[in-house]
This record gives sequence, structure tokens and C-alpha cells, in this order.
Amino acid sequence: MQELLKEYFAEIAILIYILYPLLKRAWGRLSKKGDPASKPKKAARKARAPKQAKPSPRPPPRVPAVAKRAPEADFLEAARTQLLGLKQEATQSLARAEGDPRLRRLVPALRDDLLGRIAVIERSLSGTPTMSTIADEATVLRGLAALLRHLQAMARQRGYGGSSFQTDADEMADACYAPLLELARAQGLKLRTSQPITVTGDWDLSIVPRFASTQVAPLRLPVGFENSLWRWPAIAHEVAHDFYYSVEGLEQSLHQRTGLPHEVEMPSSSADVDGAWLRGLFGAWLSEIFADVIGTVSLGPAYVEAMRRAFRNPGAPQQTAAILQDQSLMDEHPPPRLRLFMATRVLHHLGRHDEANDLWERWESDHPGVRLYYLPLGGQWVGLADETLHTIATSVVDVFAQRAWPELEGFHLLNIPGFAYLHGEHAEARRLMRGLARGETVNGDVRWIMAAAVLAAMAQPSLHDSILEAARRSIVGVGEERKAVRRTRPRREPQSIAASLVASLRQPAEIQEAIVLGAALTPYKHPRWH
Repeated sequence: MQELLKEYFAEIAILIYILYPLLKRAWGRLSKKGDPASKPKKAARKARAPKQAKPSPRPPPRVPAVAKRAPEADFLEAARTQLLGLKQEATQSLARAEGDPRLRRLVPALRDDLLGRIAVIERSLSGTPTMSTIADEATVLRGLAALLRHLQAMARQRGYGGSSFQTDADEMADACYAPLLELARAQGLKLRTSQPITVTGDWDLSIVPRFASTQVAPLRLPVGFENSLWRWPAIAHEVAHDFYYSVEGLEQSLHQRTGLPHEVEMPSSSADVDGAWLRGLFGAWLSEIFADVIGTVSLGPAYVEAMRRAFRNPGAPQQTAAILQDQSLMDEHPPPRLRLFMATRVLHHLGRHDEANDLWERWESDHPGVRLYYLPLGGQWVGLADETLHTIATSVVDVFAQRAWPELEGFHLLNIPGFAYLHGEHAEARRLMRGLARGETVNGDVRWIMAAAVLAAMAQPSLHDSILEAARRSIVGVGEERKAVRRTRPRREPQSIAASLVASLRQPAEIQEAIVLGAALTPYKHPRWH
């Protein structure tokens, strides 16, 4: 035994060294489980121990209270920022328009219609507006921003190039509108718009009355309008449209006075096409009839000749007598043949009997065999006797031309000062015709210049281009630079490319002209009108 202990003494010592702590810990645990009074003793010792007061915690540093920002404040700040930016941009545009004669027509819209409304919104947002007020004013600001973009687009177009076309067209529109505006001012008629402003683009000839509730009415002219003399009288038609919709209460009163409806539905069968329905049909056409009557009264035979050339269709004469529809309603445009008939009836009221008969005979000779008007009904064209429609048309035109207009303070159309193309005006047009036919610049009212040009081209169609050029030269555009050719010493032509470059650098005016021409030839994207 001793020998074994001696031999394995080291191993036994290691085992005791390892196992002793483990056994001691296990024995201690078993003792605690078997002695239930151990815990109360420990608790008693804790109870007998003197209770020491815990140190009071230091109060946290006081942080100033931050008031929660109301959402109205954020919206109000955004609206004011938008207002400030729009006001600055509109003010800059107004300054440019006031300093550029080509942009003078935009001044009322920028100053009164745009900046005037911005000032109203600025007062509304200066206090403590409610959330609904802020939202409403923000919506108006977005609309005014769109209006400013449209006005800036007009300004860019009118500022490009050196052509006087738009200025000439403005002058023509002003001359057609002037007697009506003077009547409105003298009689206190309330007009919504009173300032046509021509814009060119890829659209049909038209005008936008009450454009964005401004004083300007964009007169939209198609590309190439200026190259045809026969198109110019149509400006009087578009001006009449603006007057029709701008005079407060005119449209409603005219429908009530004539007893004609605003809209006419397509008939369901031929049994519905009686005399009352046919007369009511002229209610759907009333605005176009008004514009044609005003155009004819304003320019006389020249307007009817322009209408004849625009509507003639010898290849399909029946189409000129077709009554068109717009979905379930009748279209607002009368058939071309009926429009020309009514225009010649107005010429008779002006005392131009020979011209009226001649123009109608030429129309009928270009469209032989048309004795009916055609109404689409049930998928087929139904013929209507032209005598019936002509009788109704004659009575409508007679009401327009012969009776006093309560809407115009009791004036007759033919008695509005300086408006109607009567015998004195026809004599003036014939005087101007002779000079224009010789290609000379003439002096006179813009309306009579253009009327004389049309009559001169009717008599001598081969001189159309030279007559149109002379007529446009005769229109003095407001602010348009029409410089006489100055005699200067002939310049020596540069002998090399380098010499040409040096010579061009000495002529900044020509460089500027080249830049402007490049801008003018850039394709113009017209605004979308709302």
C-alpha cells in the first residue's frame, strides 16, 4: 500500500487539487437547501444593520421647452415663398414689356391682371389666414404661374426676328375693334376683354375671349397667314367673336330677344324637322352669324369675297350645303353656302346691291346644281329646301341690321359711328385701290386699306403679291422700326476668310441681327390654352 502511494503520489495529489474545490462547492449548496433558517437570519442581520440614507439624485439640467410647429405655419411659409418668387418674375416681365414697343400689348395683363391679383393674395397671406384660405390662395397662385408662362411665351414670340407681321395684324384687329370699343366706352358697356394680341402657331384661325380672365384676347393665326391677302378680312370675324362674349349680358340677351335656343339637339326622326325646329337651328349658329354680320358690316364686299374664297369647293359642291353635327348637338357653324347667302343679304343693307348679286352669282356658278341643304338623319342625308332656310336666314339678318340693339344702348349696327362700310367708306376704298394696284404706299384707315387691297386683287388677281406687300407697307405698326434705306459709301469686299471675320467683328449690329434671326427660325412651341 505504501509502495502504491509512493508510486502514484503525484497523480493522487493532482486529483485532490482538482476535486476538492468542486466537492466543497457542492457540499455548500446542499447545506443551504437543507437549512431553511438561513435566509431569515440573513434578513435579520440586514434589519439590524443601520439604515443609511441614499444620496438624493441630482436633478437633470433644465432644457427649454420647444413649442411644436403648427402645420399651417409650414404651408403659409411655402405659399409666401411661392408668392414672392412669382411677384419678382412678373415684375421683371412687366419691366421688359414696358421698355419694348413690341410687348406693349402685354402690359395691361402683366400689370393689372397678374400683379394686381398677386397684390390681393399678398394682403390675404400677410395676416394669420386659416388653412382653407392658404390652400385656396396656393391654388390661385398656381394658376397665375401658368398665366405668366403663357404671357412669357407670347413675349418671346413677339420679340423674335424683325418681321412686322404680328404688328400689322395687331393694327388690323385694333382698327376693326376701335368703333365697338369707342361705343362701349361712351355708353358705359362692361367689357371683359378689349385687347386682341396676335400669336402664330400650328392651329386654325381663332380667338380666345376672356383668356384666363384677363384683358387680352389671343388672336391665334395659322402659320403662313400673312402670305394670303384673302385671309386678312377674317380678323374682323374673330374680333366680333371677342366682342360677342366680352360684352356683359350680350349673348344671353340676344338669345332672349330673338327667341332662339342656345343648343339644338339632333332630331330623332324626320317628323321632328318642322318649321319651329328649323328656326331654332339658327340659335345654335347665333354666335357665328353675329361674327359674319359684324365682319360684313365692318369690311363690306371685301369680307364676303374673302369668305367666298375660303369656302368654295367646286369639286364637291354638295359639301358646302351640309349641316354638320357635334355628337348629339348641332354644330355651331352654319353651312358655308348659307353663311355666304346671309353675308350677301347684309351687303344689300349696306347699299352694295351690285356687289351682293355678283358675289352670289359667282358662288352659285362655282357650285352648280345645289338647291338643297343636307341634314344627317338616321345615317342618311335628308334634303331640306333652300328656300325655307333662306327665308329664316333673311329674317334673322334683318333683325340684326335693321332693329335697334338694347344691348348696345339702342344703337343700330349701321349707325355706330365709324363702323359700317357705307357709301363714303366704299369711295375711300376705291381711291386707295388705285395706289395699291400700282404697288404704292397709301395713307388711310387700316380697315379701308385692307378692304381696298382685297378689291384690287379681285380686279387684278395676278398682282396679288405686290398689292399685299403695298398694303402691309401702308400699315404703320406701333413701335415697329420701318427705316428708310440710307445711302452709305460702298464697302470693299474682304479678300479672305480672315478679313471677312475681322470685318464682321467691326459690325456688332449685324452680329446681333444674325443671333436674333437664329432665334426667330427656332421652332416655336405654342402654349396650350385653357
